[in-house]
Amino acid sequence: MSTKERIIEKSLELFAQRGFSGVSVRDIAKAVGVRESALYKHFKNKQDILDQIIIEMQGRIKNAYVKQQVPETVREDVAEGYEELSEDRLKEITWELFCLYTKDSMVSNYRKLLMREMLVSEHIGDLYSEVFIRGALKQQGETFDKLVESGMFRKEEGEVIALHFYGPIFMLFQQYDCHPENEKEIKRILEKHVEAFGRSYANDKEKR
Repeated sequence: MSTKERIIEKSLELFAQRGFSGVSVRDIAKAVGVRESALYKHFKNKQDILDQIIIEMQGRIKNAYVKQQVPETVREDVAEGYEELSEDRLKEITWELFCLYTKDSMVSNYRKLLMREMLVSEHIGDLYSEVFIRGALKQQGETFDKLVESGMFRKEEGEVIALHFYGPIFMLFQQYDCHPENEKEIKRILEKHVEAFGRSYANDKEKR
């Protein structure tokens, strides 16, 4: 790992623990094990580090979705992409992405950083909403609209379906943060949620 990568990793860890304002360049340098002057060879200031963290994490999340072959990221016909997925594969994808946000140390710390800073910084608040709330519901709602149009799902507004799907998962994020030792039970509930959601919204034609 390069010095720049270590700076990003340690900065993100400290920001998630203490908040952006609670961490100094000196703190970061100490955690990385370098002089403060070494940080300025790679970044202009602490804000520059945060800006780079945001860029890095957006790329990391996008790459994870591509790796899991989520239809929105790899298929032009999204509805057809989902129609070809088995329920077991859907559960697998859902769990792998859940683990991305909870068990991947970088992405998990990024999520916690945004949660911590959203009430302090309007920019971070907007970013948190775009990634985990408003933007997530809008993006998922567009996907569910396509599934409704294709006849896979019964008629309902896409963002309403997205709220029913994503809301419980968002709650399970918090449960995992508080009780990671309950991982097996959380995974079981998540898989049952995927099954129940499919039964609730699948078009009658799909159920037969």
